[in-house]
Amino acid sequence: MNYLSFFMAYKYLRSKKNSRFTAIISKSSIIGIALGIAAIVVVMSIMNGFHSEMRDKILSMVSHVIITEKNYTLENWQQLKKEIDQNELVVGSAPYVEGQAMFSHNGNVHGVQLKGIIPEYEKNVTSLSDNIVDGNIDLIGKEPYQISVGADLAKKMNLKIGDKITLVIPRTNTTMIGIIPRLKRFEVSSIFEFGMAQYDKNLVFINIDEAKKLYDMDQNITGLRLKLYDLFKSPRMAGIINSKFRNNYIVIDWTMMNKNFFKALQMEKTMLMLLMLLIVLVATFNIISSLFMVVSEKKSDIAILKTIGMSANKIMYIFIYQGIFLGIVGIILGLILGVFLSLNLDIVVSFIENILGRSILDSDIYMISDVPAKLEFLDLIYVSIISFFFAVLATIYPAVKASKTMPAEVLKGN
Repeated sequence: MNYLSFFMAYKYLRSKKNSRFTAIISKSSIIGIALGIAAIVVVMSIMNGFHSEMRDKILSMVSHVIITEKNYTLENWQQLKKEIDQNELVVGSAPYVEGQAMFSHNGNVHGVQLKGIIPEYEKNVTSLSDNIVDGNIDLIGKEPYQISVGADLAKKMNLKIGDKITLVIPRTNTTMIGIIPRLKRFEVSSIFEFGMAQYDKNLVFINIDEAKKLYDMDQNITGLRLKLYDLFKSPRMAGIINSKFRNNYIVIDWTMMNKNFFKALQMEKTMLMLLMLLIVLVATFNIISSLFMVVSEKKSDIAILKTIGMSANKIMYIFIYQGIFLGIVGIILGLILGVFLSLNLDIVVSFIENILGRSILDSDIYMISDVPAKLEFLDLIYVSIISFFFAVLATIYPAVKASKTMPAEVLKGN
């Protein structure tokens, strides 16, 4: 570091001889960078929180790995389950039967996705039992024809525990009077709420043996769902299963099931970050303006410094250091403000919602009702480095211009 240039840059920044306009421009450059970085930190925190929240909510119902066979029919699943459960990566596994049905109650009809489960096993792979808000999920399998429905569906159909509903299955029964649709009466034994409309409005659960009968599955099931200790090892687990069983099964992990969705979220985060960085880039132009103003005011000083032997490079570094200092102060203030807002986002959102008089997020659209925030250290590092680069870049042209000042012309003019 050139200590003389650094000292001169510090003196210029602290100098009270600068014009008021120059001081305003310098402060505005700091404020502009700080606000830009704070906006980036908050937006990135929201995107990280949104990404994490969506992944957790989806995986609370969608297992980490699914094993099935052709036509989504799995035979001899008991033996397969025993072998899979022995793997050290696996928390637990659960069989399921899946199909489409029409849900009917008091003349109201709604299409649903029906899942046949064994509650004892289901607790090992999903958070269904933890999200029961009314009734008892364990009645499924213990008493005949019990059904668990989502809170949104229960609200839409005006259902309560103990109500009778009719399931219409897309299968037909041939009788003496002809072909009739397959109908079955169920009793609502529990109501769950995941906080995601696509689940709470469209999913229902019944006993797996009853689902087999409804869909003519005999002793087969749709597939086996696995939960792992580390969800990010799902692709590895899929590879282990394919290798062990020589690709006899269709193995799908959660990254494949929601690949496009999570890619879209990641791309959205990247594009928002680039957009926010443009704000910082615009703010750095204030550094250029500030330095040009200082160079213009300090022409006499520059001429004198050159006259007494200071090199052009050292003069250039004076203004580079000055611009870097403005950038660093702006970055630090921006990070502090951004982190503070991110950690207190619930208060900020509540304040905005009170002003608007409505909720910012509609759970029917965004599948979550609260604005999440999750700070990631790497995001702060990336934003700081890129913003610092912009600040350094902004100093180069004014600093070079200052280093090319001709002492004779300036002193002659004075």
